[in-house]
Amino acid sequence: MEWSLFLPLLLGGIAYGVISAAAGVMSGRGNEAGAERTRDYGFLLLLAMGAWTVILLLLALLNDPDDVGDMITITIVIVVFFVILLLVFFGLSLLIGAAGRAMSRRRRVTTDEL
Repeated sequence: MEWSLFLPLLLGGIAYGVISAAAGVMSGRGNEAGAERTRDYGFLLLLAMGAWTVILLLLALLNDPDDVGDMITITIVIVVFFVILLLVFFGLSLLIGAAGRAMSRRRRVTTDEL
């Protein structure tokens, strides 16, 4: 696939950054209605970029049908990696929270003591 097919996504990302910054400036100056309208234009731009991404995906599938198995394998590996990473971080947060509660010097006040 040509690199130029990805150029609209790059330009769209830059345009979205400019639109987001402009909406923030408008909001900071008290023009909430204008800022919301500008954010709406940014959302439409994101929808257009999403549609272009789907078109690029279809082009890639039609261009290289032999590589579909590799794409599926890579996607599954990435999803499994991030699921494991999230589970590890969740477990660490539970351990750190339990250790913090166990080492806390504050007394818990209950309604029985009142």
